[in-house]
Amino acid sequence: MSKDPLDRTQLESVEYRTRLLTKLNCLIAVIEVAIAKVSRSQESPGAQEERLGRIRSNLENTLGICQRAKATLQKVDVRTRAMPQRESRESGRMSYRDYVELSSIDEYRKFKSLPPIRAEEIESVDLDEILRRLAQ
Repeated sequence: MSKDPLDRTQLESVEYRTRLLTKLNCLIAVIEVAIAKVSRSQESPGAQEERLGRIRSNLENTLGICQRAKATLQKVDVRTRAMPQRESRESGRMSYRDYVELSSIDEYRKFKSLPPIRAEEIESVDLDEILRRLAQ
């Protein structure tokens, strides 16, 4: 029995989405390098314009698909970011994400005791005011 390569329930896992984003970023970088090499080859004398044009077109289409997939994954991540991480909160252990996003154990302790950010709080944020304060 073959396993579905994109198990939708796995998308709920922050670690799984992070791995997917890492793979997508690597793939995007490789495709961009390949497009640049094909472009340079097209400029060389005696280049097979038609063949290189098809290759470049295929690479650009694949790049577009990867970029849309990345944007979709990032939207999923933003929507779920405000949700509490039950595993780490219940066990009292820090998750990988906690280590990455927080600067110290003291900061972790502070945020561990706070309730999760609610959607209403996010929607009520005045971005212009925040930008003004940051620019001071």
